Amino acid sequence: MARLAISRETLQALFAKSGNICAFPGCNQELVTNRNLFVGQICHIEAANPGGQRFNPSSTDEDRRSFSNLMLLCYRHHRETDDVEAFNTLDLRRMKLQHESNFGQKPFKVNEAFLHRLESEMAAYWSDLAVNNQSAHVVQDFAVPIHTGIPATDQFLEIYKSFDRVLELLGEFAKSDEALNEEIKKFFGSLGYDLTRYNSVPYYDNPFFNRNWEYHALAVTNTCTDLSVVLKQAEVRFLEEYLKTHSNDLLALDRLGVTKEKLNKMAVSAGYAD
Repeated sequence: MARLAISRETLQALFAKSGNICAFPGCNQELVTNRNLFVGQICHIEAANPGGQRFNPSSTDEDRRSFSNLMLLCYRHHRETDDVEAFNTLDLRRMKLQHESNFGQKPFKVNEAFLHRLESEMAAYWSDLAVNNQSAHVVQDFAVPIHTGIPATDQFLEIYKSFDRVLELLGEFAKSDEALNEEIKKFFGSLGYDLTRYNSVPYYDNPFFNRNWEYHALAVTNTCTDLSVVLKQAEVRFLEEYLKTHSNDLLALDRLGVTKEKLNKMAVSAGYAD
């Protein structure tokens, strides 16, 4: 899923409650100079991408770019808080809350030109990412495409396509294991072996009869059921957060209604195979 840009509304709220000072306790390093130069850093409490500090796989991209997951720090303290053993998610949320309660009563104002420049810099990151992916990959012929231009509301459609492909592949593995016993018999028969003793083995003692049946019929099925429910729940939460800042997006509003209804049906009908 593509990383989403931070909205202007979120940027305004972050700076307004910052007091123009790094949120690390005791630090007085300014964030924006009197020449409108941003010398601080926008930091994620839970990382924006897998592998980052405190990454939460249960969060959506909207959660990760939300006001509650972002704070403003100077470069030094951004690096310090990368130590996840010393600074866990709860520690940083408390730090952010305390700092914003101290300075939120006297909002710090930044001009529109500054915000426009900051947005442009972030947009440039995604543009450069797309260019690098398309032309600077170390093995271009085998590059995994990163589609940075996919609308936010279409991200889950891409996930469902990949999920359907995984289901298709798992189905092929199940068919292969199901056919294994007959294929072995056919192969041995073609070599002239007498299959009388082989055929006399009860199916429950034959390791090639319906090989991995429990994995295919139970483990895989139940895991995919779990994943289907989690994905649908994540899509509902994603669209809810998205519509908070895109209330005029009628397509997203309609999709939210449809998705919520599907999740409601899952809540009373989704079950495990046993």
